[in-house]
Amino acid sequence: MSISSSGNANLTGEDQSKGGGIATTQNQSLSVGYNAAPQSVGIMNSFLGYQVALYSRTGSYNVVVGGESALRLASSYNCVIGYSSATSLVGGGATTVVGALAGATIVSGRANTLVGCAADVGAGNVEDAVAIGSASSVGAKGGVAIGAGATAGGALSLAIGAGAQTASKGEINVMNRVCGYRAAQSNKYTLELNADLTRLGGALSFPIPSSWAVFGDVASKDLVFLSEDGVSTRLTGSFRPGVLNFTGQHRCRVAEGEDLLALRPGAVVVATGAYCDLDGCEDLLDVDEALPVVTLCRRARDPRVFGVNFYRTIHCTFTNIA
Repeated sequence: MSISSSGNANLTGEDQSKGGGIATTQNQSLSVGYNAAPQSVGIMNSFLGYQVALYSRTGSYNVVVGGESALRLASSYNCVIGYSSATSLVGGGATTVVGALAGATIVSGRANTLVGCAADVGAGNVEDAVAIGSASSVGAKGGVAIGAGATAGGALSLAIGAGAQTASKGEINVMNRVCGYRAAQSNKYTLELNADLTRLGGALSFPIPSSWAVFGDVASKDLVFLSEDGVSTRLTGSFRPGVLNFTGQHRCRVAEGEDLLALRPGAVVVATGAYCDLDGCEDLLDVDEALPVVTLCRRARDPRVFGVNFYRTIHCTFTNIA
């Protein structure tokens, strides 16, 4: 190998005949590897690997790394990394392919991002697609598939999670638990939440330590809010704000030292005259959170009687006396 005064490296002798070594050309391109881009005349390309861009002639500003990758490259502004990746890529451009055997199908699509072993598109002319994950795939323009084996089949569809799949335009599938569909005629969008009702995680979960879950009860068609302790509150479709049943219940706090076992439902309690908030703090009370502190009534005709015990817990609920 000799280096000319212009800074170009030229293969000579036995190395050149084998097609190996390092070569730079007057078009400011670099080729490294056996038979690396031997026919390329594009400018500002960087080729590295065994027979990389073997049949490529045109195309500029590309970076191709990996044996037998981008064999037929003829477009510009591409980044291809991985063994035998983007082997059929010809036109398009502005595409990023990273991973062994990735982008095997793409031919003329542009502005695609494929990351992961065998990540690919479903057709050679797909554009603006994003596939991230081993064997993930996008079958139509603008689709996004994230996760091993995830497949976004519809245009502008989104599939997230291992094995998640979408088939129609604009469809959403998140780990097969949050699914969205667009009605073709009304152009309205339907979002479904699929949650295991026996688990606290649900389709939507709040950060620890709250550990709340929100989900739809398929049987009753109610929206359910489930706490970490298993207490649930429901919103029903038949609810009418103007029609209420007032039960006269008031949440209270049991005085420290009181025998909780004695506070059975139906036990009469008396007010101690003290108040606190939900955390037991007696200072700087808010009127919306002031809880009377009560204890078990142990004296006949005690004028401090506040109500009747309704629920057994540290934070008790009592029925008021009218």
